[in-house]
Amino acid sequence: MFLKSAFAILSRRFYNVGMKNLKISLICFFVFVLLIFTSCSMCRTKEAPLPVDKTEKQLVVYDLYNNTEAFQALVQKYNKENPYVKVYYKNFDNFEEYEKVVLDMMAEGAGPDIFAMPNNWFVKNRKKLNPMPATIGTKDDFASVFVDVASKDLVTTDDNGILQVYGMPLYIDTLALYYNNDQFEDRLPSKGRPSYVWDGIKNDVYVLTKSSSDSLKFDVAGIGMGIGKNVTNAVDVLYALMIQYGTVFYDSLMSQSTISSTNSTGMGASEAFDLFTSFAGVNQKHYSWNGYMENDFSAFAAGRVSMVFGYASDYLKILAARAALKNAGTEVVTPSSIKVAPFPQIEDPSVSTNKRYTYAKYMAFGVSRNTKYSETAWDFLAFLTSQDSQKSYFDATHRPTCRRDLLTSQKLDPTYGTFVEQVGYAESFPVVDVLKYEELFKNAIGLVGENKSSRNVITQVQDAISAMLPKSGYIVPVNTKYYKELENKKGSN
Repeated sequence: MFLKSAFAILSRRFYNVGMKNLKISLICFFVFVLLIFTSCSMCRTKEAPLPVDKTEKQLVVYDLYNNTEAFQALVQKYNKENPYVKVYYKNFDNFEEYEKVVLDMMAEGAGPDIFAMPNNWFVKNRKKLNPMPATIGTKDDFASVFVDVASKDLVTTDDNGILQVYGMPLYIDTLALYYNNDQFEDRLPSKGRPSYVWDGIKNDVYVLTKSSSDSLKFDVAGIGMGIGKNVTNAVDVLYALMIQYGTVFYDSLMSQSTISSTNSTGMGASEAFDLFTSFAGVNQKHYSWNGYMENDFSAFAAGRVSMVFGYASDYLKILAARAALKNAGTEVVTPSSIKVAPFPQIEDPSVSTNKRYTYAKYMAFGVSRNTKYSETAWDFLAFLTSQDSQKSYFDATHRPTCRRDLLTSQKLDPTYGTFVEQVGYAESFPVVDVLKYEELFKNAIGLVGENKSSRNVITQVQDAISAMLPKSGYIVPVNTKYYKELENKKGSN
């Protein structure tokens, strides 16, 4: 009725004023109608905003080997942005104590809402965790944000064979090679840095090593490598070599170890052991290390070894060793002489088409199956791994990012850039028990160093690992039917 009356009034107006005012009259009509509808719309009740969840929630976070100050800064920011969620944080520095506390509390149905675990523990321990909910993201979202090794470590099948995200990384550290730049300039000025390949490293070590009047020691050792007891990251270096040589660690279900099996290039684990221990072999041209040397980081800080293996987090340990020696009156290297090179490869990366490898080591957070606030806990983890949080964390700790979109900027860091650059091709493998594996492989290094057959030693290690594994395995095969149906649904949309 309203529109009919309006048109009647306008018709009479057109008749009286003539067609020359048609344009003006039409404009007046549309303004009139617009005003009516505007006034009506303003009379509507505004939609109420979504209600804020004011339920008080508390999240308890247990962590290991982290920078407490850097993490607390992120906690405070989250608490400020989410006033109804309070996050309480506790950092541990003793692995055995931490493991016992967490496992004992979980067995009683208690424990922290969120806790950190080594990246290679998630496959075994996923039943202790709540996977990431769909409201936070999917496994594909996860893979698009984080580098490849994070998906390999933290995404695994649930009891139904469906791939789920079980952990969130805050960083990914990688194994690289610290070297004394002054010694390289003095002894190898044509290169000025370590070789990119293992055969070249052997030649570097031969040139850099200076014998001592004491036949059991070196004035300068070329590299800290070859035995387990005084090489800080000996087992991790061996792991990296095993990965480089194509070692297959388990069968498809992770129900038995297969490290003694052969591959297309030979018996990978055996070759890895032989290369590692050769640097402590007195009959080798590149012999440069033995059990009479002090700890490798201390030797490096004092200029008594030219190369040692370490992570980004080890830089401060080397500086601490340097400070302690200096305070004791020992001559030490200058900080400017401490440089970092990539982990050596079997083949030259500049000409080889094969993938590069180094070892990845980091702690990642999981959400406990015992928590009352699973979704809130995952929301907190999403906040921790956001771009802004990751930038702040790197600035405070210099631990390499796990996010793809921050790699380019962090690679430019003069000290830590090499570790960041390796994040994209770093690898790891699942373990049952970090400490037991470390003990097993350290003992194995010692046996091979005593001229025991590496193949026999590896078979013994394989049997010991298999004894720790359940016959049914830890890995549930992927539910191919589920993913096929999912693809069909996507195709029909």
